[in-house]
Amino acid sequence: MALLSTTAPAQTEPAAPSPNDQITRLIQEREQLVREYEEANAQRNALFANKPSKKDLQEVVDALKGIIRKDTEIVQALKATELRRTADIVARQRQAEQQATVAQTDQSSTRQRFYDLESQIQNLQLREKQREKQLREYQSAAKEAEDARVSREVLAAGLAALCIGLLVYVLRLRQRLSSAPARRKAKR
Repeated sequence: MALLSTTAPAQTEPAAPSPNDQITRLIQEREQLVREYEEANAQRNALFANKPSKKDLQEVVDALKGIIRKDTEIVQALKATELRRTADIVARQRQAEQQATVAQTDQSSTRQRFYDLESQIQNLQLREKQREKQLREYQSAAKEAEDARVSREVLAAGLAALCIGLLVYVLRLRQRLSSAPARRKAKR
């Protein structure tokens, strides 16, 4: 009778019960075995002056053995559940450590990228300053060239005016000289 009660629920077990459902089921089965033990222990045979017979004692022993086996199953289920919990905790801890490592790597990578970008910004600012300096030098050279060109043009214009003045002077002198001999001849 005890053997039938321990094997019957095992056949109707779902494919993958949760650990708590399995432990609950095992505890209920144990309670059933305890009731069977109490019934077997309460049986007395009238032929032996209300003392248990050998058959009655054997039923009690079988019931106690069933309880012990069920207790062993419960302990194994609890150990398996604890092992799964421990494995889950270890897996979560490893995952957290991996995430922390990834986060640290990302942080280091981001920090390095930030420093690289700062370095690039400084290099670009330095280049901009060099270009501005070079532009000022070119502008200064262009202004000097413009000033030199203007002064040459003014000089050329002054020289042209002087040449025109001298040409006019030379032409007047010629005119005077050419009119002076004619006057001399006329006076003579």
